[in-house]
Amino acid sequence: MGSCQMRALNSRAAKYIKASLMQSKGYIIAIVLLAVLAGAEGILYVPLQSSYSSLSHAYDELKESYSRLQSDYSSLYDAYNALQAKYDRLNADHTSLRSSYSTLQNDYETLEQSYNDLLNDYSHLLEDYKSLLEDYDVLQGYYEVKTTLRIGNSLASYYDVLRKKFGTWRSDTEMVQFAADLVSHGLGRIYWTSLENEFYQEAGEHSYDVARVILNYALNLTGSSISQDPTERIARILGFINKHIHYEYDVENVLLAPAETLTFKSGDCEDFTILAAVLFEAVGIDSAVAYFSHKDLSAEKQYHMMVLVHLDNLGEYGYWYYSDLTSMGVAPGKWIIIEPQKTIDDQGSDWVGQWNLLAAAPIDE
Repeated sequence: MGSCQMRALNSRAAKYIKASLMQSKGYIIAIVLLAVLAGAEGILYVPLQSSYSSLSHAYDELKESYSRLQSDYSSLYDAYNALQAKYDRLNADHTSLRSSYSTLQNDYETLEQSYNDLLNDYSHLLEDYKSLLEDYDVLQGYYEVKTTLRIGNSLASYYDVLRKKFGTWRSDTEMVQFAADLVSHGLGRIYWTSLENEFYQEAGEHSYDVARVILNYALNLTGSSISQDPTERIARILGFINKHIHYEYDVENVLLAPAETLTFKSGDCEDFTILAAVLFEAVGIDSAVAYFSHKDLSAEKQYHMMVLVHLDNLGEYGYWYYSDLTSMGVAPGKWIIIEPQKTIDDQGSDWVGQWNLLAAAPIDE
């Protein structure tokens, strides 16, 4: 073999050895690296194994909790479905009840309207009933007045003869005294003895007794009694007179006895005064008959008769009065003017105060 061939062979051998060495060196490095990695894995494995165990235990707990939650969820879901079913039933009941409520509401409104209509009808009927009851009371009162307050022919003729014999006068004082005597006779007191004897012989009873019976009927109808306050007694009597007696002029000026005025249901100012005085006296109110002239000389009515009562006041009502009339033969003290043609609440009117007193006569005891 030549030297050139030898050199070429050596060169190839050297390259091969060099390549083999390089390859061996790579293996060695790889082995070293593997060794290092194996050591590192060994070092990391222990804590990883511990973490894995912890995580596995936590996973088991979470899995167990999940199972419980799943069970609770199933129970809650079943309960929810039951509640939903109940809600559906209740909602259906609510819808039914609401429909029933609407029907009942309509029925209620209809009944309420009917009730209001009936209540309105009842109110009208009640008003009609009260009106009829008032009319009945009025008619009953008029019936009682008509049937009880009347005189017979004997007493009527007695008063006619009385006026012919004693019913003329020459002065205001004599006139009011005759009026006061008629009041006393109506109270059941004896007057005009000779005429009274004639009446008794014909009638078999005394005229003043007959007159007193009629007066008692009238007192019952007034509702006035001696047990009441004086103002209330006067108010009741004036109310009775204004309700049942109306004013009428005399063709000829005569003074009627109380029983006559009650029978006729009418009279003039003198007759109203005599009737009021007898009723006042019958319930214990000291009275006097008074005659007046008008303060205005141009007034149409120049003379008038009213009652005086011996009282300190009329309670809450207004009035006119005289503080002393002893000069006219009446008792000392205040004497209040009473206009028998007016109710008690009109006694303080200017009309009552427009007169001058001319004469007065107290009622004998």
